[in-house]
Amino acid sequence: MQPISNSAGHHLPLAGLLIFLVFAGCKNSQYNQSSNKDAAKPHIPSVEHYGPMREVMREGKTESRIRLAEVVAKPNAFAVGALEGLAGEVTIIDGDVWVSRVAPNGSLSITGPELFEGDSATLISISHIAKWHSTKIKSTATGTDLENLIEGFARSMGLNTDKPFPFKIEGSLKLLDMHVINGYCPIATNPDTQKRKPWRSSKFDTAKVTIAGFYAANSVAVMTHHGTKIHAHAIGEADGKQIMGHIDAVTVEPGMVLFVPNRNSLR
Repeated sequence: MQPISNSAGHHLPLAGLLIFLVFAGCKNSQYNQSSNKDAAKPHIPSVEHYGPMREVMREGKTESRIRLAEVVAKPNAFAVGALEGLAGEVTIIDGDVWVSRVAPNGSLSITGPELFEGDSATLISISHIAKWHSTKIKSTATGTDLENLIEGFARSMGLNTDKPFPFKIEGSLKLLDMHVINGYCPIATNPDTQKRKPWRSSKFDTAKVTIAGFYAANSVAVMTHHGTKIHAHAIGEADGKQIMGHIDAVTVEPGMVLFVPNRNSLR
């Protein structure tokens, strides 16, 4: 199965390039950012995607499209997706493979960071990132504000934000709505009509997590659900228990750290 891939061969019109250079030369006080003086034009990170979301979630085409062993065969793998048959969630950070499933009793079962050779994905977005730019988040953000925060920092670091790119966020928070699929997508299918239920969790007294995701401005029904430009998972510890799953909604807090790819280290 061939991935749906973005191409790095596009060039900005002259007028658009001049506008970008003007803004790239200005300091933006919203970010504690490193220098990016070598950015001559926006860079497009290499992102592969297997399994258009509409086909998988709504049309039931949940066959295996790529083995997770293939994803991590290349160094610095970073990915989010769903297992074959929608049997669980997949999160890969720097080659560590985490898989969450719903146990028969309804509890959450998580394996990792070691790879289980038999696991494969029906839907997955993949990149390979050796180095990252980072900035400390200064204010609470959720929904569209969070999307704008991610997009703005990535653009300031020289990335072409019209194309999909990976990001991660690390730190502590309290508001995090998550689910783990259990044979179907609870966003596309009403769980009340199904015997098997997804695992869900939302408000925590304290949660320390890494959010791994992809920002994709123009990939509705391919890489993202309707109404969002982000497909993201969270992994970490909440109220003394390990958690990992798909993010339905999240509020990031001041002091958390946002990462986007270093354009000079993309593989």
